[in-house]
Amino acid sequence: MQVQRTKHTSGYTIVPNAVLQHRRLSLTARGLLSLLLSQPNNTPATVKELTEDVAEGQKRVTNAMKELQAAGYVVCTRVQNERGHWSTHVTVFDVAQAAAEPEAETPKVGRPKRRLAGINPFGEKTLGKNPPVSPEAATEVADSEATEGDRGEDAPQQSQEMGRAAALLGRLSTAEPSLALSPGDILKLAPVAAQWLERGVSELQLRNELTEGLPAKIKSPRRLLADRLTRKMPPVPVKAERMAECGECGRFLPRGQKAGICTQCTGVAPATHEPTTLGQTGEAASLLDEIRQRRAAGRIKGTSRRGFATATV
Repeated sequence: MQVQRTKHTSGYTIVPNAVLQHRRLSLTARGLLSLLLSQPNNTPATVKELTEDVAEGQKRVTNAMKELQAAGYVVCTRVQNERGHWSTHVTVFDVAQAAAEPEAETPKVGRPKRRLAGINPFGEKTLGKNPPVSPEAATEVADSEATEGDRGEDAPQQSQEMGRAAALLGRLSTAEPSLALSPGDILKLAPVAAQWLERGVSELQLRNELTEGLPAKIKSPRRLLADRLTRKMPPVPVKAERMAECGECGRFLPRGQKAGICTQCTGVAPATHEPTTLGQTGEAASLLDEIRQRRAAGRIKGTSRRGFATATV
């Protein structure tokens, strides 16, 4: 093979033979490197713009660019300007560079220049960042939040009510999608919902109180449910005090006395007579006593046809 070389005085590029004879680079990669080396320094055009009209196509050019980066002929650096905009700077070498370890980015002091994603203007976390939790997961999370210092004699009952409340709040999204709650929201509302269950309200009644009469548009399900749980909180049920009975006669003991015998059995108070019928006057009671005494003495045989007592002659 014979090579005819022409001596050039302008418009030429010096490319090392090591680049053109690199056996691990494809011909497309060698040609791309030669094209990049032929460009003047600080070329404003990007690599994509320089290779828009090549015959190899964008896919082959992209693969060739990856080969040059892996071989150390092309180095790409991400740079951020004063306005916070990012850009990529490409540096092309005619001699392969050793792969340098990436330097750790030093965090900048101060407030971020860009608005953080995932936060809406109402201060609530987006549903995509915090998907609704399943009832089983909500129960496990609620149980794990109980601390050792809060555990006492009623700890098993409280833990059970917390689990039921968390599971109920997690199932609200099934009946009403607009009431979907995040795990953090369920943890905040579960203690208040557990108070409803401790006061004797059934899960069905609690769900109806939370889902009935909802507004057309709900901005914050947590705030809506917190308001309903607090505002409609049922009162604490009053337990009726069971009075103790006398150990002798079985009558109820006076309020406050838990055991023993009544005053009648001790002889302190006289025995009470048979109580009169409700609505019965003293005169009627005395007549009935007199009739009973005459009947017991045999002076009254029976009653007439009209129900009046007949006396013996």
